[in-house]
Amino acid sequence: MVLLEILTNYILPIIYDSFVSLVLVLFFLFIFRIKDSNIRILFFFLPLIKPFIIISEKIDKPYSQSDPIIGLIRLPDPNNIINTFKEFERGPAVFSDINYLVLLLIIISIITILVVRWVLLYLFYRNLAHEDIVGRKEIPEIYTIIDDYTQKTKTKAPYVSLTHRHYFSPFIIGIKNFALVLSPKLIDMLNTDEKEVLIQHELSHIKRNDNLIGWIALILRDLLFFNPFSYIAYSLIRTEQDKDSDKLVVKYTGKPVKKIAKNILNIILKIRSISTLKPTYQPGQSFQFTPHGLFSQVRLRNRINSIIKTNPDKIYSRIFPKILMYILFLTLLIIQIMFVIKINNFYLFLR
Repeated sequence: MVLLEILTNYILPIIYDSFVSLVLVLFFLFIFRIKDSNIRILFFFLPLIKPFIIISEKIDKPYSQSDPIIGLIRLPDPNNIINTFKEFERGPAVFSDINYLVLLLIIISIITILVVRWVLLYLFYRNLAHEDIVGRKEIPEIYTIIDDYTQKTKTKAPYVSLTHRHYFSPFIIGIKNFALVLSPKLIDMLNTDEKEVLIQHELSHIKRNDNLIGWIALILRDLLFFNPFSYIAYSLIRTEQDKDSDKLVVKYTGKPVKKIAKNILNIILKIRSISTLKPTYQPGQSFQFTPHGLFSQVRLRNRINSIIKTNPDKIYSRIFPKILMYILFLTLLIIQIMFVIKINNFYLFLR
């Protein structure tokens, strides 16, 4: 019975709410033709954030209905959220019910597993960041590219760590102190222009603070591990981060967009050509240069088209449209499109 209660009161409403949020986000981004990646990422956070409003809120079945299904638009009730948390302040008596005890044990088990996962992920990145640190004397060409681009973007320069494992796609590690992880095998295959574009793309993630944003999105996604739409939202956030990093390369280097697109395409093809051995563990938080998964070809095509269509003067939206988008974001965050389903005397609230 407790599992049914968890399913109907938490899991189904969360999945429903994420689905509705994602559909609304895609609809409004299409209608308003929003190209600013920062705004798009903000909206893609909605399916990851809204479920926690539902989790913290308790509905006391104030709806009387004769129809088996009714739909309505509802605002969260702050008093309801406060009252939910007050129940936990009453002490151990709350957990005398076996349902509360089972729920508590499930939550503790899930949080423990997730914390262990995050710690292992952090240690994995830390090992990569210190695997084979090289200085300017060993790779002067790479550090010259780094110095030139970080001066243009006014960002902190990373140090370089070479990985001799089967990770050929480069990525940035760190939030305050950064490491650029490169594969020597890949670097040897690239020409000068391709090296520049590849490293400049990775350095653009530092400019955008993508590692911090990525960690937040990853944690929210993991907490909603049972929700398929949280994985879609996370993937869309990662895609937007890569697209905007490409645009920053266009903006700060002044190179022709077709040349940058061609170099990126060549890099991806070369990475694929040497990625014959699949690693046993993929870095889930790093920004991989190669697309992967079922829609990899579509993603690659969209990415190249995005670069070609980039106007350096219109990468980010102006202030007034941004304000309107923030207002729309808050509206979508607050409003709940709700359905109350009555089966005999049993109520299911999808909100």
